[in-house]
Amino acid sequence: MKKYIKIFTDIIMLVLFLYLMYYHPGMGLRLHAVLGITLCILFVLHHFLNFRWYAALFKGQYSFHRIILTASDFMLFFAMLGIMVSSIMISGLAFPISFLPVAFYWRDIHVMSTAWGFLLMAFHLGVHLHGFLSKIEKRMSRTVFGYAIYLPELFVLGAGIYGFLQSGLWDDMRMIPQSLPPLSHFLFYMEYMGMIGAMCVVVHYLIAAVQMLKKKMK
Repeated sequence: MKKYIKIFTDIIMLVLFLYLMYYHPGMGLRLHAVLGITLCILFVLHHFLNFRWYAALFKGQYSFHRIILTASDFMLFFAMLGIMVSSIMISGLAFPISFLPVAFYWRDIHVMSTAWGFLLMAFHLGVHLHGFLSKIEKRMSRTVFGYAIYLPELFVLGAGIYGFLQSGLWDDMRMIPQSLPPLSHFLFYMEYMGMIGAMCVVVHYLIAAVQMLKKKMK
Protein backbone atom coordinates (compact mmCIF):
# COMPACT_ATOMS: atom_id res chain seq x y z
CA MET A 1 0.00 0.00 0.00
CA LYS A 2 2.80 2.40 0.93
CA LYS A 3 4.45 1.77 -2.45
CA TYR A 4 1.33 2.91 -4.31
CA ILE A 5 0.97 5.97 -2.08
CA LYS A 6 4.56 6.91 -2.95
CA ILE A 7 3.95 6.45 -6.68
CA PHE A 8 0.70 8.44 -6.55
CA THR A 9 2.41 11.23 -4.59
CA ASP A 10 5.26 11.41 -7.09
CA ILE A 11 2.86 11.55 -10.06
CA ILE A 12 0.86 14.38 -8.48
CA MET A 13 4.11 16.23 -7.75
CA LEU A 14 5.21 15.91 -11.37
CA VAL A 15 1.85 17.12 -12.71
CA LEU A 16 1.80 20.08 -10.30
CA PHE A 17 5.42 20.97 -11.06
CA LEU A 18 4.76 21.11 -14.80
CA TYR A 19 1.54 23.07 -14.35
CA LEU A 20 3.32 25.60 -12.14
CA MET A 21 6.14 25.93 -14.68
CA TYR A 22 3.55 26.83 -17.32
CA TYR A 23 2.53 29.91 -15.31
CA HIS A 24 2.39 33.23 -17.14
CA PRO A 25 0.62 36.52 -16.35
CA GLY A 26 -3.14 36.15 -16.45
CA MET A 27 -3.30 32.61 -15.07
CA GLY A 28 -3.89 33.76 -11.50
CA LEU A 29 -0.96 34.44 -9.18
CA ARG A 30 -2.85 33.45 -6.04
CA LEU A 31 -3.81 30.06 -7.49
CA HIS A 32 -0.17 29.61 -8.52
CA ALA A 33 0.88 30.31 -4.94
CA VAL A 34 -1.67 27.92 -3.42
CA LEU A 35 -0.66 25.11 -5.77
CA GLY A 36 2.98 25.87 -5.01
CA ILE A 37 2.29 25.45 -1.30
CA THR A 38 0.56 22.15 -2.10
CA LEU A 39 3.64 21.01 -4.04
CA CYS A 40 5.88 21.88 -1.07
CA ILE A 41 3.65 19.86 1.28
CA LEU A 42 3.83 16.89 -1.10
CA PHE A 43 7.60 17.31 -1.27
CA VAL A 44 7.80 17.02 2.53
CA LEU A 45 5.46 14.00 2.39
CA HIS A 46 7.69 12.42 -0.27
CA HIS A 47 10.69 12.65 2.04
CA PHE A 48 8.69 11.36 4.99
CA LEU A 49 7.61 8.31 2.98
CA ASN A 50 11.25 7.68 2.03
CA PHE A 51 12.77 8.23 5.48
CA ARG A 52 14.47 4.82 5.38
CA TRP A 53 16.63 6.11 2.53
CA TYR A 54 18.23 8.57 4.95
CA ALA A 55 18.79 5.85 7.53
CA ALA A 56 20.70 3.79 4.95
CA LEU A 57 22.93 6.64 3.70
CA PHE A 58 26.02 5.41 5.54
CA LYS A 59 25.36 1.72 5.02
CA GLY A 60 26.53 -0.57 2.24
CA GLN A 61 28.73 0.12 -0.76
CA TYR A 62 28.26 2.93 -3.23
CA SER A 63 28.03 1.81 -6.85
CA PHE A 64 28.00 4.38 -9.66
CA HIS A 65 24.21 4.03 -9.82
CA ARG A 66 23.87 4.74 -6.10
CA ILE A 67 26.33 7.64 -6.22
CA ILE A 68 24.47 9.55 -8.92
CA LEU A 69 21.12 8.75 -7.31
CA THR A 70 22.29 10.14 -3.96
CA ALA A 71 23.94 13.17 -5.59
CA SER A 72 20.82 13.97 -7.62
CA ASP A 73 18.66 13.57 -4.50
CA PHE A 74 20.66 16.16 -2.57
CA MET A 75 20.93 18.56 -5.52
CA LEU A 76 17.19 18.30 -6.10
CA PHE A 77 16.58 18.91 -2.39
CA PHE A 78 18.58 22.16 -2.49
CA ALA A 79 16.86 23.25 -5.72
CA MET A 80 13.47 22.70 -4.08
CA LEU A 81 14.71 24.58 -1.02
CA GLY A 82 15.62 27.47 -3.32
CA ILE A 83 12.14 27.35 -4.84
CA MET A 84 10.48 27.38 -1.42
CA VAL A 85 12.63 30.16 0.09
CA SER A 86 12.24 32.39 -2.98
CA SER A 87 8.48 31.70 -2.96
CA ILE A 88 8.24 32.93 0.62
CA MET A 89 10.25 36.05 -0.21
CA ILE A 90 7.87 37.03 -3.04
CA SER A 91 4.70 35.84 -1.30
CA GLY A 92 3.59 39.48 -0.94
CA LEU A 93 2.78 39.50 -4.67
CA ALA A 94 0.08 36.88 -4.13
CA PHE A 95 -0.96 37.48 -0.52
CA PRO A 96 -1.35 41.12 0.63
CA ILE A 97 -1.22 39.95 4.25
CA SER A 98 2.43 38.90 3.84
CA PHE A 99 4.71 40.92 6.12
CA LEU A 100 7.77 40.39 3.90
CA PRO A 101 8.90 43.22 1.61
CA VAL A 102 9.00 42.09 -2.04
CA ALA A 103 12.46 42.18 -3.61
CA PHE A 104 12.12 41.36 -7.29
CA TYR A 105 15.52 39.66 -7.59
CA TRP A 106 13.93 36.83 -5.59
CA ARG A 107 11.67 36.24 -8.59
CA ASP A 108 14.75 35.63 -10.75
CA ILE A 109 16.09 33.24 -8.10
CA HIS A 110 12.70 31.51 -8.09
CA VAL A 111 12.76 31.03 -11.88
CA MET A 112 16.37 29.80 -11.79
CA SER A 113 15.70 27.34 -8.94
CA THR A 114 12.65 26.03 -10.79
CA ALA A 115 14.63 25.45 -14.00
CA TRP A 116 17.35 23.55 -12.14
CA GLY A 117 14.73 21.70 -10.10
CA PHE A 118 12.98 20.56 -13.27
CA LEU A 119 16.12 19.13 -14.87
CA LEU A 120 17.28 17.52 -11.61
CA MET A 121 13.83 15.97 -11.18
CA ALA A 122 14.09 14.54 -14.71
CA PHE A 123 17.60 13.26 -13.93
CA HIS A 124 16.35 11.70 -10.69
CA LEU A 125 13.52 9.99 -12.58
CA GLY A 126 16.00 8.71 -15.16
CA VAL A 127 18.11 7.02 -12.48
CA HIS A 128 15.03 5.24 -11.16
CA LEU A 129 13.88 4.18 -14.64
CA HIS A 130 17.26 2.77 -15.69
CA GLY A 131 16.40 -0.76 -14.54
CA PHE A 132 13.01 -0.63 -16.26
CA LEU A 133 14.51 0.51 -19.58
CA SER A 134 17.24 -2.14 -19.32
CA LYS A 135 14.62 -4.88 -18.91
CA ILE A 136 12.69 -3.66 -21.95
CA GLU A 137 15.86 -3.57 -24.06
CA LYS A 138 16.81 -7.06 -22.91
CA ARG A 139 13.38 -8.51 -23.72
CA MET A 140 13.24 -6.76 -27.09
CA SER A 141 16.69 -8.08 -28.03
CA ARG A 142 15.30 -11.64 -27.76
CA THR A 143 12.52 -10.98 -30.27
CA VAL A 144 12.45 -10.53 -34.06
CA PHE A 145 12.46 -6.78 -33.49
CA GLY A 146 16.02 -6.99 -32.21
CA TYR A 147 17.23 -3.59 -31.10
CA ALA A 148 14.28 -1.64 -32.50
CA ILE A 149 13.76 -0.20 -29.01
CA TYR A 150 16.71 2.11 -29.63
CA LEU A 151 14.84 3.94 -32.39
CA PRO A 152 12.12 5.45 -30.13
CA GLU A 153 14.77 6.17 -27.49
CA LEU A 154 16.84 8.13 -30.00
CA PHE A 155 13.70 9.90 -31.25
CA VAL A 156 12.81 10.96 -27.69
CA LEU A 157 16.41 12.07 -27.14
CA GLY A 158 16.39 14.23 -30.28
CA ALA A 159 12.96 15.70 -29.51
CA GLY A 160 14.01 16.50 -25.94
CA ILE A 161 17.21 18.25 -27.01
CA TYR A 162 15.27 20.29 -29.58
CA GLY A 163 12.69 21.20 -26.92
CA PHE A 164 15.42 22.25 -24.51
CA LEU A 165 16.99 24.56 -27.10
CA GLN A 166 13.59 26.08 -27.95
CA SER A 167 12.31 26.47 -24.38
CA GLY A 168 14.81 29.03 -23.13
CA LEU A 169 15.36 26.87 -20.05
CA TRP A 170 19.13 27.31 -20.37
CA ASP A 171 18.70 31.08 -19.91
CA ASP A 172 16.48 30.51 -16.87
CA MET A 173 19.16 28.26 -15.35
CA ARG A 174 21.66 31.12 -15.66
CA MET A 175 19.14 33.70 -14.37
CA ILE A 176 19.10 35.54 -17.71
CA PRO A 177 15.79 37.41 -18.18
CA GLN A 178 13.77 36.56 -21.28
CA SER A 179 10.33 37.31 -22.67
CA LEU A 180 9.22 34.37 -24.79
CA PRO A 181 5.55 34.24 -25.86
CA PRO A 182 3.66 31.54 -23.93
CA LEU A 183 3.05 28.24 -25.71
CA SER A 184 -0.30 26.52 -25.85
CA HIS A 185 -0.94 23.97 -23.10
CA PHE A 186 -0.43 21.09 -25.53
CA LEU A 187 2.87 22.33 -26.98
CA PHE A 188 4.24 23.21 -23.55
CA TYR A 189 3.55 19.81 -22.04
CA MET A 190 4.82 18.00 -25.13
CA GLU A 191 8.02 20.06 -25.02
CA TYR A 192 8.69 19.51 -21.33
CA MET A 193 7.67 15.86 -21.31
CA GLY A 194 10.07 15.44 -24.22
CA MET A 195 12.84 16.97 -22.12
CA ILE A 196 12.04 14.61 -19.26
CA GLY A 197 12.11 11.64 -21.65
CA ALA A 198 15.42 12.79 -23.16
CA MET A 199 17.01 13.17 -19.73
CA CYS A 200 15.85 9.66 -18.77
CA VAL A 201 17.45 8.28 -21.95
CA VAL A 202 20.72 10.16 -21.30
CA VAL A 203 20.92 8.88 -17.71
CA HIS A 204 20.06 5.35 -18.83
CA TYR A 205 22.82 5.34 -21.47
CA LEU A 206 25.28 6.88 -19.00
CA ILE A 207 24.71 4.20 -16.36
CA ALA A 208 24.76 1.43 -18.98
CA ALA A 209 28.06 2.75 -20.42
CA VAL A 210 29.72 2.87 -16.99
CA GLN A 211 28.51 -0.63 -16.14
CA MET A 212 29.81 -1.95 -19.47
CA LEU A 213 33.17 -0.24 -18.89
CA LYS A 214 33.46 -1.82 -15.45
CA LYS A 215 32.80 -5.29 -16.91
CA LYS A 216 35.52 -4.82 -19.49
CA MET A 217 38.01 -3.69 -16.85
CA LYS A 218 37.50 -6.84 -14.75
